[in-house]
Amino acid sequence: MAISKILTSLWRNVNQFFKNSNIKKGLSIFLFFTITILILFSNFNPKQVMLKPDEVAQRDIQSTVNATVIDEQQTEELRKQAAAKVQKVYQEDTYALSSAENDIEIFYSNIQDILFVDEEEETENSQKKAKLLTLLESTSTRYSDLALGNTDLADYLLNSKPEDLQRMKEASLLVVQSIMNKPVTDETLSDLNEEAVNKIDILPYSQPARELIKLVSINSLRPNLIYNEEKTNLAIQEAVNAVAPVQKTIKAGEIIVREGNRVTEEQISILEQLGIQRTNNYTLTLIGTALFVLLTFWLVIEFVRRYYPEIYQNDMLLLLLGLVFVLIISITRFLTVIKIGDQPDLGNLIGYLAPVAAGSMLIAILLDDRLAYFVTLIMALYVGLLTEGNQLFYAITAFVGGTVGIFQVHRVNQTSDLAKSGLFIALADIAAIITLLFIGDNLNINNLAVGSAIGAVNGILSAVLMIGVLPYLEAAFSITSMSKLLELSNPNNPVLKRLLLEAPGTYHHSLMVGNLAEASAESIGANPLLVRVGALYHDIGKIKRPEYFVENQRGFDNPHEKIAPALSTLIITSHVKEGVEMAREAHLPDTIIDFIEQHHGTSLAKYFYSRALEEDRDGNVNEDNFRYEGPKPKSKEIALVMLADSVEAAVRSLQSPSPEKIRDMVRMLIKDKLNDGQLEMCDLTFKDLDIISKSFNKVLEGIYHKRIEYPEVIQKELEQRSGSDGYDDH
Repeated sequence: MAISKILTSLWRNVNQFFKNSNIKKGLSIFLFFTITILILFSNFNPKQVMLKPDEVAQRDIQSTVNATVIDEQQTEELRKQAAAKVQKVYQEDTYALSSAENDIEIFYSNIQDILFVDEEEETENSQKKAKLLTLLESTSTRYSDLALGNTDLADYLLNSKPEDLQRMKEASLLVVQSIMNKPVTDETLSDLNEEAVNKIDILPYSQPARELIKLVSINSLRPNLIYNEEKTNLAIQEAVNAVAPVQKTIKAGEIIVREGNRVTEEQISILEQLGIQRTNNYTLTLIGTALFVLLTFWLVIEFVRRYYPEIYQNDMLLLLLGLVFVLIISITRFLTVIKIGDQPDLGNLIGYLAPVAAGSMLIAILLDDRLAYFVTLIMALYVGLLTEGNQLFYAITAFVGGTVGIFQVHRVNQTSDLAKSGLFIALADIAAIITLLFIGDNLNINNLAVGSAIGAVNGILSAVLMIGVLPYLEAAFSITSMSKLLELSNPNNPVLKRLLLEAPGTYHHSLMVGNLAEASAESIGANPLLVRVGALYHDIGKIKRPEYFVENQRGFDNPHEKIAPALSTLIITSHVKEGVEMAREAHLPDTIIDFIEQHHGTSLAKYFYSRALEEDRDGNVNEDNFRYEGPKPKSKEIALVMLADSVEAAVRSLQSPSPEKIRDMVRMLIKDKLNDGQLEMCDLTFKDLDIISKSFNKVLEGIYHKRIEYPEVIQKELEQRSGSDGYDDH
């Protein structure tokens, strides 16, 4: 028992969990989200390869499209050559020569100080020599390839005279000036060292003097042109950018890699540019696919939530939207497997076969045409992702076909309109395909013929698919679409046949009400087809007792004269309840049942209420007993039928209906319904009521127009010819 209670409680909790609207909505969205990802990812998975350089190809890999690719290897070689040709950029150092001269001046000045300034202090030669060695060692930082060492040079300097030092300084300056008057860079400095040595070696000086001149001169040389790395790199970059990529044309069907051959880096580059070589792993592709699906789902859900709250709050309608969407992209994915011959150009045209128009028309018919436009755009994006070749062209064609399909089913007046939609979609697809073939510079006889054939097949396929699926979706989701309304409007419908045979006056009255209401429906934003069908069925409850309604009493006595007003009211008002029962037995849609139930609202049966007031002497008449049970009309369409029903019956009762009487009667009846509060639950405006009034007047004046009075002579002649009692010309 304890286990049974636990299981029962668990089942109750689970059942309650899944009854929650938000949970059901979330699970449905997740289910369609998963299915969509799988469909989209299955399209990416088999088409791409992951090859590595020097790998042996296991099969031929060919291009599926005409494309222009970049020869990366040759382009890179040309870029390297362009970069190598760029000369380095140098900046002139105007202080280089003066700095070199200054170094020479300082060197000889230091020697002067050591040799001659210190004489007053009677410095020992050994101390002078030590100072000279220190000076010579600090000077030979860059060039020290001398024939004599620093010790020999120091000994030579100890025995030098001031005029000797002056001549050596002047020689050093002349050597440096002659060399640095030319451009000197870091690269040429070593060569200039040799030039300086050669110049100094021919000087008419002793060897120690020439070696000292070499030491100070060469170590004073420096570049007078400084390398500018930033400007050089900029010049290299400009040269590289100026190299145009080397392009090569790849034809559809061209084999890029042959089976058994080693794969080169150049081939891998071409495969990457064609989208055949995978640059990422499958995980990243799956993540990207999921993000794209998530983005499109969010757009659709947010669009529905903002602009169609009644659909967003209805779990079944959201389920229907998702079902149609998944159905279309599943069929599109299946069609991508089909190949037409061995020519990729022709094979890729199969992308134009995606039946997006079928989904667009189903959404327009079952849900809303404006919503269908938005979903058509989303489905067109998926067509582009699911197909190969000119994906943008396929998406454009799918959107054009879907949009034209919505145009055609926006207002359906007869069943044949659904079939005709296929023809218009076919023409639109053919026009779009030919236009895009022109744009893609891919127009030839074969492509033109196959493209036109595919466009025609797409239109027919979309219409057939829509017509085939529509009844099942209508039944499964209990939706009264335009096609269902057209079916109900057929006079051979059993309920209408019975109404015609058993209550012909009511049948004629319903036709008149339908014509009257339909005339103004579109002007006030109501559905004309729904108004017409609702009017046909609104009085089917009168079949039970047709003789109690005035339109069926021609040539018969009025039975209400023999019964009490209260009973008459009960009989008259019961036709609403009986009509609802008959409609449910006949499995009529709830939309039509609403017309039967609400077309009188809570109106007062004034005729019988007046009779009851006349007969009642005690004042015990309760007005509520003479009113219909309601409810009041909740839509424009039902309110329109209510007004048309009252107006048609009232004008028919006029003895001699003139335009003035008709206008007064219409105005009075509409005002009466408004004042009685019968229109407070529908969204009719005063402007709508004015439009309805004018429309009613126009139709009724056309029906009850004056007959032409023929002269007596012509009248007799017409009677003789026709063998009748008269001729009415309306």
